Amino acid sequence: MKKRIVRPGRTIQENVKTPIPVTGLKIGMYVTELDRPWLETPFILQGFTIENHEDIEALSEHCNFVYIEGSIDAWLGAKHRSITNKTATTGSAYRNSSSNNQEYQSASVIHQKARTITRDFMDDVRLGQGIDIVQVKQSVSECVSSIIRNPDVLMWMSKIRAKDAYTSEHSLNVGLLAISFGRHLGLAEEELNHLGFAAMLHDVGKMRIPDEVLNKKGQLTDDEFKLMKSHAQIGRDILLSHKDIYHGATDVAFGHHEALDGSGYPRKLKASGISAFTRMVTLCDIYDAVTSDRVYKKGQSSLKALKILHDNKGSKFDDRLVTEFISCIGLYPPGSVVELVNGKVGIVISTNYRNRHLPKVLVVRDENKMPQPEKVLNLEQSAKTQQQGHFIKSIVPNGTNGIRIEKYIEKGLTII
Repeated sequence: MKKRIVRPGRTIQENVKTPIPVTGLKIGMYVTELDRPWLETPFILQGFTIENHEDIEALSEHCNFVYIEGSIDAWLGAKHRSITNKTATTGSAYRNSSSNNQEYQSASVIHQKARTITRDFMDDVRLGQGIDIVQVKQSVSECVSSIIRNPDVLMWMSKIRAKDAYTSEHSLNVGLLAISFGRHLGLAEEELNHLGFAAMLHDVGKMRIPDEVLNKKGQLTDDEFKLMKSHAQIGRDILLSHKDIYHGATDVAFGHHEALDGSGYPRKLKASGISAFTRMVTLCDIYDAVTSDRVYKKGQSSLKALKILHDNKGSKFDDRLVTEFISCIGLYPPGSVVELVNGKVGIVISTNYRNRHLPKVLVVRDENKMPQPEKVLNLEQSAKTQQQGHFIKSIVPNGTNGIRIEKYIEKGLTII
C-alpha cells in the first residue's frame, strides 16, 4: 500500500474528541483517530490537520467517519464567525468594475452557457451518467468573474425562466444568488467558486426522483413526500461517486434542508452540524423557490420570500446571515413587479444604492391596470418633487396583471 505523506502531527491540546462523518470535515480540523486502525490506511502519521480538499478526499476513500480534536460546536462556531464577520467589509471588499451596459453582452453569453450546462448535467444524472465536473467548474468560474465585476446583470438574467425546466433553472439561479451573496459578504474569489459550485449542484438528487412525484400538481402523499425528501441523500451519493468533486458540495447537497433547531431533514441536524456554506445555500434555495412558479403553485413576491426568512431567523436559519441576505437582495431588486401608490404598475429596472426604497421603475400599466405607453420613473426625483403617488405601495408576484418580467427581458428590456 502506497503511504500518503501528510504534515507532521502534534500533541493534542484538548481531551475532547468528537466523531464526525467524513462528509462533514472542513479544512482546519485536526483528525485524531479514524474508524479503523491507522495501519490499514495510507496515512503515515497518527493525527494531522486537514489543510486542503485532497486530504478530505483521501480520507473518504478509507473511512466513513473520523474523530476530530475538540468539539464541532467550537470549531464551527469559529468558522461561522469567520465568514459572517466578513460582513464588516461589505461594500468595500468589492467595487463594480464595469457598468451595466459594459457587462451586459458578456453576462448574456455566460448566462446562456450556464443554462445549457446546468440542463445538460441534470439530464446526464437523470440518465444515470456522470457529471462533467470540469465543465461545471469552468461555468461557475465565469459566473463568479461576471458577478465580481457587476452582480446586478447576471441576477437580472436569472429572471429568465423556462417553465419546462424548473429544477435546472432553480439550480442555476441558486448558484448565482449564492455567488452574489458571497460577494456581498466579501468572500475571496476561490471561496466564491466553491460556494457557487456547491450551490449549482445542491439539487442534483432530484433528477433521480420519478417525474410523477417531482412534478405532481396536487399534494404529495406521505410516501411520496418521503421519496421527495430522499433527494438530499441521493444527491450526496451522486456527488461522492465523482472522484474529483469539491467535498463541500456533498455537504451542501446533503444538508440544504436542515434547520438550526433540528426540524429539518434528512438527519435533523442542529446548528453545530450545519456548515456555513450550507446555511448560505439554504437561504438562496428558499428565496428562489418561493419566488418561482412551480407546477403546484404560482411564485410569490421577493418581499414575501424575505419575510419568510426573517420570521424564521435565529430558529431555523442563521440570524446574521438572514440579515445580510436581506441587505444583499434589497427591498426592490431589479425585476420586481411593483404597484405604485397611484395604482400604476411597473417593473424595477435599477437599484438606487443610496436610497434603496427609491429605484427606477418602468411603468407599464395605468391606474386601471390597463397597458399604457411605457415610461421610466426615477422615484428619487419624485421624492424631491414630493410626488408621493409615484412611491412604491407593494411588490406583487411576477405575472400579476399580465406582466411577466422574462417576456420583457426577451424583448430587450435591460437594467440601467
